[in-house]
Amino acid sequence: MTADTKERILRGASELAAENDSIQGVTISLESVARQAGLTKPGLMYHFPTKEALMIGLVEYAARRWHDLLREHCDAEPETLTAFERTRAYVTVWTTAEVSRADYWIFTDAQYHPRLAQEWRRKLSPWNDVEGLPGEVKSLLTAARFCADGAWMSEATGVFRADDLAAVRLHALGLVDAAEGLS
Repeated sequence: MTADTKERILRGASELAAENDSIQGVTISLESVARQAGLTKPGLMYHFPTKEALMIGLVEYAARRWHDLLREHCDAEPETLTAFERTRAYVTVWTTAEVSRADYWIFTDAQYHPRLAQEWRRKLSPWNDVEGLPGEVKSLLTAARFCADGAWMSEATGVFRADDLAAVRLHALGLVDAAEGLS
């Protein structure tokens, strides 16, 4: 029951972030999340005693979702794959998975709070590991990831969306092929 309640709280917080149309941005409070999850504030605080704890939980929830999408795409953990396989998966998932404003907000807000950013790094760094590769190969793989990141951001925000996201994906995957050809 506790895990289900935590999941319901985190899903509710994510839904609030996606629904928020305020020009000031997203406002997540213990009260608003408790209401969204159908709980009392003390009921929510049993699982997340502070707003910081709730925000860390929300970032973990979102980062885990993206890690799981990557793992499901590959049917493998990142450590068992080559840098080329990991980058292909990253490009493909980032340019095909459904993204939302909530994903973008959770990711960008975390970047201003080092404690929140740790979870994104912990979950996604293994997918972007290029250590030990020659500089030119690293650069091509990083450029492919940046293409995917930009596509993800543009789809999540609705700003400067690609006319043909499939073509962007193909070009990014071409960078991965070029990098693999150099190694």
